[in-house]
Amino acid sequence: MTTPSRSKPTVEEALRVFAEAMTFFDPFRFRAWGELGLTTAQLRVMFFLRETPGATAGELASRLSVTPPTISGIVDRLVRLDLVRRDDDPNDRRLVRNYLTESGASCCTRLEEGGNEFTRRILVEMTDEELKSLVDGLLAFKRASDYVQSREPNLAEVVMPGTV
Repeated sequence: MTTPSRSKPTVEEALRVFAEAMTFFDPFRFRAWGELGLTTAQLRVMFFLRETPGATAGELASRLSVTPPTISGIVDRLVRLDLVRRDDDPNDRRLVRNYLTESGASCCTRLEEGGNEFTRRILVEMTDEELKSLVDGLLAFKRASDYVQSREPNLAEVVMPGTV
């Protein structure tokens, strides 16, 4: 890892610009979520199930850092909306596995493709040189993120004690 920046003004400017760039995506996300009538927690469950089909309620609760009763309510609503289905585990009848339905998988794909197209529309306005600089900067950000994660695996607890 290279020597990190110690310039507080540079770090603060990067933080400000990063926050501005991220909030640019809020109107897209809020509109998409509103049209679907889903909460952030429900979407997090759906995208987790897309990556981890068959997760149990306990696994979902742990992943989202919520209580089992909370995850049960979230999944109940997704089941009623036909976005998630519950199946008994054939090897252990005490376990219930959760899966995206075809509608749920389609919803995730639609959100992901919409987000990609939204971002693509912005990126095509940049020059090749600007895009290369962006990619280089994002790769550096990812390397730094991986480094911090390896040193402080629960960074949320470090910066906001008692909230996780």
